Amino acid sequence: MLHFAPLSNPTGNSKSNTNISDTSLLNLGNQQQITSAWRTLVVILSFVGLVAFVQVIIANQSGLWADEIFSLAIATGHSLEHPAAVADPRQGDFVEPSNAVPAEEFRRYLQHDSPPASPSRVVRAVLLSDTNPPLYYLFLYIWTLVFGTSDIALRLFSIACSLACVPLLAAIACRIGGKAGPLAGCVLFLFSPMTVYYSTEGRMYALLWLFALALIWASLALQERTAGIGICAFWVVISAAGLLTHYFFIFPWLGAVAYLLIRPAKLARANLAVCLLLTVVLILPWYVNVSKSLVSWRITKDWLTWRPKGFDLPIALLQLPSQFFSGRGSPLWSDHHVCNSIALACFGVIAIAMAWRLRLGMFGEQRLVLWLSFILTCAGPYLFDVMQHTYTVAVPRYAVAALPAAYLLAAVGLTCLNKLTRVVLLVTIIIAWMPDVWTIYTNESRNSLPIREISHLASANSRASDLILVHSIPSGVLGIARYANGPAALASWVGQLGMRHVPESIQHLVTGRTHVILLKAHEVREPAPEERWLRANAVVLKETRLGSARMIDFGPKTSTTF
Repeated sequence: MLHFAPLSNPTGNSKSNTNISDTSLLNLGNQQQITSAWRTLVVILSFVGLVAFVQVIIANQSGLWADEIFSLAIATGHSLEHPAAVADPRQGDFVEPSNAVPAEEFRRYLQHDSPPASPSRVVRAVLLSDTNPPLYYLFLYIWTLVFGTSDIALRLFSIACSLACVPLLAAIACRIGGKAGPLAGCVLFLFSPMTVYYSTEGRMYALLWLFALALIWASLALQERTAGIGICAFWVVISAAGLLTHYFFIFPWLGAVAYLLIRPAKLARANLAVCLLLTVVLILPWYVNVSKSLVSWRITKDWLTWRPKGFDLPIALLQLPSQFFSGRGSPLWSDHHVCNSIALACFGVIAIAMAWRLRLGMFGEQRLVLWLSFILTCAGPYLFDVMQHTYTVAVPRYAVAALPAAYLLAAVGLTCLNKLTRVVLLVTIIIAWMPDVWTIYTNESRNSLPIREISHLASANSRASDLILVHSIPSGVLGIARYANGPAALASWVGQLGMRHVPESIQHLVTGRTHVILLKAHEVREPAPEERWLRANAVVLKETRLGSARMIDFGPKTSTTF
């Protein structure tokens, strides 16, 4: 049987026939509150330290995958996804070498130049290559100038952003869920498999959480007090920062705006209009170029228009919101169906308790901003798909900005239960999530793409007379080069650029080589005519598959060299 928490939260002892004065009783209550707050703070900080330790270990466990390589290239001022005809080597743009070159020739795209590129060159690279705004890359530009461009340095920025979310999460949970809210919300956030995964990935999603939480906090602050210049300015800056980090931040931002329109409280709507206007002014210099940027040709431009294998729209729509609660991570990590079901069932109990205890009040007061943020962010990918005829709903990360609101809502539900029931549910959820966290920890690759492992395998026993031919997009080529540790030269085959032709290019690259090791990694459905030529004109010595990557070792048919 569920046990609900009492409606009131008394801070002192009940009335009795004692001689304790009201003042003494009040002081005792205040002391108990302070002691309880300190105890909660110590517990949260302990969890933060534990999770930070785990995240650093996980961040150092696997090599970078293609999107993280892309982050590093853009942050150091190198464009990767532009058409070959517009490449400008003086601006650091990727240019496919005509010959095989040492791995160091490709690695320079993942390092700061000497002297380093300017921030304006980073913005230029974003315009040419990415379909996201530039703020994350500018922050990462500064971060890597200070801490370097190693794998762990890249991922530590995301870890720092996720840990910076905790104070904001606790402050919002305390305001909305009472004294039990901060611990419940922080525990769910810190131990969630999705938090662990995206906190240890060199992309902008942890930064997106930070801005989403800051926006919710600022929106509540605007509503609760007479809007001062400081709070208004903070709301404007956070709004602009989120909108300049990811275009899908528009959905939690619209949730915050809708909340302030529906429940303005002490915020005058005229002041909200001014805030909106200032936000538009701040983002306008970038957004005036958005339409031109998004229609520009890119190597991976059309990948969202491809229907995923086995795609089912109703299931995809259900999985977007449920991913935050079940721990399910497919296709990012292997699912544990029993554990995922247990976690989801626990959250179902929490939802029932919240609905029973609060009735329609679960959508009222300050909780409304969480519901609007969560619902609009989860619905955003579908709305985008309707307009653009894409399959964004099949990609879990496009709704990841809803994660903070999801766990804040769950914290509200947990506060409707008594302490024992609350603790039992929290412990059960964490235990159910642990197999997913363990899978993330033990994975040697991100997104089923073990770039580091296949690079080591291809180059470890290679000779200077061998050729490693990488069939991939530029970020895949650079990833293989980043981890290559042998003497063999590398050649790229980026089919989308149209610079290689069969048989001329392949004959030119392989002539005089004793072995040709063809690596196919993250080719984005690009045909591989060079593989067909090699299979027809060489001998296959060995084929290896690692995750979604393939390695094929070719030798000459009738002589010692090609």
